[in-house]
Amino acid sequence: MGDQATRVVCAFAAITSLIIVCARSPGLQGIDLPFLALVVAPFLLLGLMAGSVRERSSDARVLFILTLFLALGGTFLLALHAPIPNTGPEPGLAQSVVMIGVPLLQLIAVILLGLILRLRRMLAS
Repeated sequence: MGDQATRVVCAFAAITSLIIVCARSPGLQGIDLPFLALVVAPFLLLGLMAGSVRERSSDARVLFILTLFLALGGTFLLALHAPIPNTGPEPGLAQSVVMIGVPLLQLIAVILLGLILRLRRMLAS
């Protein structure tokens, strides 16, 4: 059950983050696709990790709590600091430091979490 809840939170957070990024962008270009993949990547990795901790309930609970924290915090920061579209020349979506920094920090946190869970699994075996 914990893995399904984690996947639901991941899907909701990924969709919400994409909506925020797309709504605050005056126009998406083809060059913005890698950035949009960066926005979704932490939640995809968390969803994959949820399937791997299915049989360990303590790891599943920790993963769910951290997923909820990352999803709420990241979505809040994206919504709070997203640049408002201007009518001037389009500099590209990936010019904002916060728009790149938040997903990048989320991705780093997810990678560290995955390494910690893997280490715990190896030590328990």
